[in-house]
Amino acid sequence: MFTALGAGMALPYVALAWNPQWLRWLPKPGAWMVRFKQLLAIPLYATVLWLGWVLALQSGVLAGSSDWEKFSLEKVQGYERQGKPVFVDFTAAWCVTCQVNKQLVLSRPDVEQALLRSGMALLRADWTRRDEEIPRALAALGRKGVPVYALYRPGKEPELLPELLTRDTVLAAIGTPKEIAR
Repeated sequence: MFTALGAGMALPYVALAWNPQWLRWLPKPGAWMVRFKQLLAIPLYATVLWLGWVLALQSGVLAGSSDWEKFSLEKVQGYERQGKPVFVDFTAAWCVTCQVNKQLVLSRPDVEQALLRSGMALLRADWTRRDEEIPRALAALGRKGVPVYALYRPGKEPELLPELLTRDTVLAAIGTPKEIAR
C-alpha cells in the first residue's frame, strides 16, 4: 500500500522530468495559491472534528441512545428463547455509512416508533471500542465489517438488510406497512 502511495505521489514529478515541455501547462504561482490553501483547510478541519468525535466515543465521554441495548450474543439467544424478534445494528463511530444510516433512517421518529411498536428488542453492536464478540457475530452472518443490520426471528435464519438503509426497507423488514408508520 505504501509503495502504491509513494509511486502515485512521485508520478507527476517523473512525468515532468521525462517531458519538461509540460511545465508550461502548470499554473503560475500567485495569490490564488494562498486562497486555494485556505479552501483546502476546511475539509482538513472537518476531519479533525470528526476524529475528535470518534475519540470521544471511544473514550466513553459521549453515550449512546437509551432505546438501544448493548449487544451480546447471550441477549440475542435469550430473546429468541422468549420468542421475541431482535433487530441488531452492527455499527462503529468511525463508519461513515453507519452514521449516515443512523441519522437518515434509524433515528427518524417514524422508524423509531415502528421499531418500538413492533415489539422487537433493539440491540446495538458498537464496534468502536473493538468488542471481540462483534467479529464473531459478524463472521456467523458471513460478514467481516460494518455496517450490518440483522433481524433475528425465533426459529429462522437471520435476515440481513442492505448496507444502505432506506425507511421503506426497514419498515418492510419489520413488517410494518408504510401507511401505518406515518
